[in-house]
Amino acid sequence: MKVLIVCTYYPEFLHDLYANTAERLCRRRAALPPTDGSLADLDFERQRQAILDTAFGVSDAYSVGLRALGCNAQEVIVNADRLQERWAVEHHVTLTGNIHDQRRQIIAAQVDHYRPDVLFVFEWCPLGDAFLAEVKSHVRLLVGQIASPLPANRTFAAYDLMVSSWPPIVEHFRSEGREAESLKLAFDPRVLDRLTVKPPRYDVTFVGGFAPSHTDRIRWLERLLEEIDIDVFAYGVENTPDDSPIRDHYRGQAWGRRMYGTLQRSRITLNRHARIDVRGNVATNLANNMRLYEATGVGSCLITERRENLPDMFDPDRQVVTYRDDAECIERIRYYLAHPEERKAIAKAGQQRTLHEHTYPARMKELYHMLHQRL
Repeated sequence: MKVLIVCTYYPEFLHDLYANTAERLCRRRAALPPTDGSLADLDFERQRQAILDTAFGVSDAYSVGLRALGCNAQEVIVNADRLQERWAVEHHVTLTGNIHDQRRQIIAAQVDHYRPDVLFVFEWCPLGDAFLAEVKSHVRLLVGQIASPLPANRTFAAYDLMVSSWPPIVEHFRSEGREAESLKLAFDPRVLDRLTVKPPRYDVTFVGGFAPSHTDRIRWLERLLEEIDIDVFAYGVENTPDDSPIRDHYRGQAWGRRMYGTLQRSRITLNRHARIDVRGNVATNLANNMRLYEATGVGSCLITERRENLPDMFDPDRQVVTYRDDAECIERIRYYLAHPEERKAIAKAGQQRTLHEHTYPARMKELYHMLHQRL
């Protein structure tokens, strides 16, 4: 089975990444020759590997997991424009139009070049319904994955299968008579091999972002900061009020390895879910975000909302700490800062659960079955 995976990365991350030198970024398993040039000066394969080696998002966990099962799988990053432009140059693809047109032209050329059986698209993606309808005839199976608010101007009609970790999205597509499957998020255990274990540096952290779907998160964090000292690592701080206490506790953005290192060095790290709008319906009773697995995976004590499906992932207050409201969250933070042995026991139990059950190799076995069954 040949699978081409189309990813979209946060623009803020890509901007920061390309501002650094290639010499520092291009250290992978097989040592690459140092260079004084920028990341954009490298060839396509070395650029791509440098980006994947940062451990941002899911990195290459999907392709590595699928290759372990016998697939021929690889990722492309649709909005890593300098990376994709390098591919176009190396494959003699002439680009026209605006940046969105060019992104689609390169993906179309990559589909034609790799000839995948499955085109797997992480939605939050600038390709659009019309392009997907055109490219569908060139693959045997077109699959989309999304767990963010569904844009009002999108139908997702071209997809043969929609995959989501957010149950209301699965239910929505099934209610339309569409094929949809649930696939939980996960942790990449290779991250632990890339981290240097260091003693805790932060008592309490929040690592995440402030987007339009995070208005509740901003108010919640501001309330906590009235009573608790929290180090905040986030993108989108410009979306907080000018006089927000968040700005006084802001420590910059943390992506990939730095993010994991920050979580690993936190005695406690906090979680607050976004509001996921599914065609006007917002479910506030369900747990589902990357932080659940990232924080527990590196062994931090996670404090998160009490949600009705959380026991499907973790044993509440034994593997992660839970809270009902702001006051209880503050109370739990204070308690577990004052009781380090209990905190460490919960962090250890949460990490064991994640490494035993919530890893990408395990998830890719589920995904492989979904794809194989439909092919």
